[in-house]
Amino acid sequence: MKAPILNNETGLNGKTGIRVKIYRSITEVSESAWGAVAGEGRILCAHKFIEALEKSGFGGDRCYYPVVYDGNEIIAHTSAYFMNTEMDLCAQGAVKDIIDTVRGNWKNFFILRSLECGPPISTGNTISFKNGVKRADVFELLCDSIEGLAKSLGISFILFRDFYNDEVKFYDILKERGYMKLHNLPTAELKIRWKSFGEYLDSMHSNYRRKIVKRIDKCAKAGISLRATKNFSDNTRELKRLYDNVYDHAKEIKRERLSESLFQNINKYLGEKAVMIQALKDERLIGYLVLLFSGKTLISKFPGLDYDYTKECHTYFNLFYKAIELAIETGMDYFDMGITTLIPKKDMGASIVPLNMYMKHSNPFFNKVIPTLFNRMTPQDTKPRNVFK
Repeated sequence: MKAPILNNETGLNGKTGIRVKIYRSITEVSESAWGAVAGEGRILCAHKFIEALEKSGFGGDRCYYPVVYDGNEIIAHTSAYFMNTEMDLCAQGAVKDIIDTVRGNWKNFFILRSLECGPPISTGNTISFKNGVKRADVFELLCDSIEGLAKSLGISFILFRDFYNDEVKFYDILKERGYMKLHNLPTAELKIRWKSFGEYLDSMHSNYRRKIVKRIDKCAKAGISLRATKNFSDNTRELKRLYDNVYDHAKEIKRERLSESLFQNINKYLGEKAVMIQALKDERLIGYLVLLFSGKTLISKFPGLDYDYTKECHTYFNLFYKAIELAIETGMDYFDMGITTLIPKKDMGASIVPLNMYMKHSNPFFNKVIPTLFNRMTPQDTKPRNVFK
């Protein structure tokens, strides 16, 4: 086992024994002790999920795991990753085109080396506290450790992601440390309140229901079948190819490409917590959607598509329809549909949920300018839909 890179024995309020250790691999931390703090309903904070990421290339010199101990007991933890953050990540249209043109001659234009507190390939908040602890005091210690880590790495830019509106009342304490609040792309979330997919369709106004039924019929008439499978580790090369198709077509946001091994490791380490919706044409895979069970929420991740069929057969939409059906059948309370393609998800009945971030740059000028530019380039919600009766 590697030694932690930092061991802060200073403690809180003058007390000894409360300290932070920053580990380089999740495997250095007890799975049961980590899980006792993360809880059952936060799959993106789960030891197994993080281990799957590490085994798939999201590890090495980039990963850090600050863990707060009271004596020998873990009372809080988080994960942080070294990233090269494109500040035009969510930019669209002419602004994006201009930045891409400049970047053609100046490779690192508007790209900052950052330390991000959040998942490297997903939205989400990875900060966990044991029930009953004084969260504000413990969080201050976590912040101290992350800021100290950034300084030791020569990183000027720190980002804490992603917090719901009802969480910012607590996390606004970051403002007292000089952080600026900004918004990420919002996510789409469907509240599950039906007993069957048919009941879901019946609850819609006719124009929205008709659109979904038409797409389902067109997919079926094209000879495309959809199935949910818990074993999807065999054909990882094809999964990677279809994922790369979506990545290369993406216009709203691009982070890091997934490795081929990620699909195998998600299947291996998450087991029953992961399922894949597959679209098949003559038993040939033409699309898929990975789904993660996180407590009473079903989370969609990592879509892959063969674009020779997508427009004609509405593969993308049908994958989500099947996922909604699965969420209903498995008794989920919510279906987290992700942060892109919000308009079609709203047509399925999803609500748009804002996500907030906090950033700090060691340069006071950049600390004020970057949030303003980022917020202006990051599109938010569109007009609401009146989908249900």
